Amino acid sequence: MATRFTDNENKTISDSLTGLMWQESYAYFETGSNISWYDAQEYIEKLNQHKLGGYSDWRLPGRLEIQSLYEVALPFKSRGKIFILHINPIFEFSYGSCFWTSKTRFSAALGFEFDVGDIHWYPKGSQTGTVRAVRNNWSPQQMIEPSWTREALRA
Repeated sequence: MATRFTDNENKTISDSLTGLMWQESYAYFETGSNISWYDAQEYIEKLNQHKLGGYSDWRLPGRLEIQSLYEVALPFKSRGKIFILHINPIFEFSYGSCFWTSKTRFSAALGFEFDVGDIHWYPKGSQTGTVRAVRNNWSPQQMIEPSWTREALRA
């Protein structure tokens, strides 16, 4: 089986399943605190100004994009204990499990919580989330196993 994620050695990770490129780190890891959705916009702007990985088209991920990184159960060992990590260990991850998305409604924005795999609406101004930037476009159909499509067409 091919490796899904590739470390591009420039602080970015490429996802061969979706075609997306992700920021290896994330805002909480770099700042030590959660940020508002508005602050997340500024954070993305700075990544673009500094051309993370040589690119200036970074953005907040959509709901399905950030969910595509979620692993149901990925055990790892640290300090003699076994933990369940819900993201591939190729990505930087520590505290700050709620990630802002680009999806908004009035004064709220959708956040995806990696600790439980759930989504919730939060006030845009709340210091509730963090951000892992993404670039490139994708279609959720890319994540569907081709054989499933063939089987559905035969049914």
